Amino acid sequence: MTLEELRDRMRAARIEIPEHRLELVRRLLTDALQPIHALDSRAVRTLEPAVTFDAERGRDDHGR
Repeated sequence: MTLEELRDRMRAARIEIPEHRLELVRRLLTDALQPIHALDSRAVRTLEPAVTFDAERGRDDHGR
């Protein structure tokens, strides 16, 4: 991860990190995300059916 990518992520997350901490955060994120970047998602079998959410289920007779 580059410092510019880190700054992009900070903007997207609407967080501020002091300039003197950016290199440390960049290294930590790079290390933390390495297993995810190394994963070939095409090799991961998907599970079916996907989980769904039904907001109507569980309501009582009064619509609550």
